[in-house]
Amino acid sequence: MRLGISGKGGVGKTTTSAVLSRTLARRGHRVIAIDCDSDPNLGANIGLGEEGAAKLRPFLDQSGPRRRVPEGLSPVELLEEYGTPGPDGITIMLGAMAEKAGSG
Repeated sequence: MRLGISGKGGVGKTTTSAVLSRTLARRGHRVIAIDCDSDPNLGANIGLGEEGAAKLRPFLDQSGPRRRVPEGLSPVELLEEYGTPGPDGITIMLGAMAEKAGSG
């Protein structure tokens, strides 16, 4: 099963994702939770805490004009290199992180 949660800011996407991730993991499902928000908080909400969440490394390469997954890694290798074990057996990954605010 694959789930994606999206919506307008402030509607509870991160909270819903965290509760759903932990519930499914506790029921025996393998859960890989990927935070693709520009202000990532899923790791902290799942239970890594602020310090643990701050140690997550984004796996998307943002050095060029387009974000891309690192080349030469299989999905298993990508998970091993960038996934972080969390509570209830959840693996947490960080897609990207805003490096600086835009103008406007």
